[in-house]
Amino acid sequence: MTAFVVVFLPLLASLGIWQINRADEKRDQAQLVFERLSMLPVAVPESTEGMQYRHIRLQGSFESNRYFLLDNQMVQGRPGYWIIASFLGDDGRRWLVNRGWVPAPRLREKLPEVVSVEGQLTLVGIIWPQLGMIPLLAEDVWFETWPKRVQRMNIVRMAAALDNTTAVEIRLEAGQPGVLKPVELYTGMGADRHLGYAAQWFGLAVVLTVGFVVFGLKTSG
Repeated sequence: MTAFVVVFLPLLASLGIWQINRADEKRDQAQLVFERLSMLPVAVPESTEGMQYRHIRLQGSFESNRYFLLDNQMVQGRPGYWIIASFLGDDGRRWLVNRGWVPAPRLREKLPEVVSVEGQLTLVGIIWPQLGMIPLLAEDVWFETWPKRVQRMNIVRMAAALDNTTAVEIRLEAGQPGVLKPVELYTGMGADRHLGYAAQWFGLAVVLTVGFVVFGLKTSG
């Protein structure tokens, strides 16, 4: 029993402290997102490094039928796709613009109809960081033809499938040219949930300590 407590009590305490630190990180991230989303849009930069959550102004046009359909995106319990479209800027650079969500047809073999946007446009989107990629049980096979149905958001691979493309997601908000149903501006698990997990780990540590004391009293008695 003593060996068990010696091993697991520090482990439970360290897990609780780790969750508290993660909560602090999430609060700092939320503050950064709030500050950057409130800033005015900027023109196309030479580099997007360090510009996460900033608004950027693009001028150019969407390339017809050159888009990715990101599978398994649920909205109010209904399956659908995110449309990640190729946007050709006036300077010759391409961008991956997340136009938003469309519902999936009833038949899996059928792709959704996506309204195209023609002509020269000026739009404002958010430089959205890739917050991680979901694991896959099988290889994500992409066909040569467009549009391409893909199973996860792999920005680097998407950019490589197009010429001269910046490997970042530009997420459109409501009211922008070409936007469909806008994707929620979600940044992951909030600080409160990390604090809840920390309370659970510390609670287990307390239970373990109390159990050890009671076990010791019974043994000595």
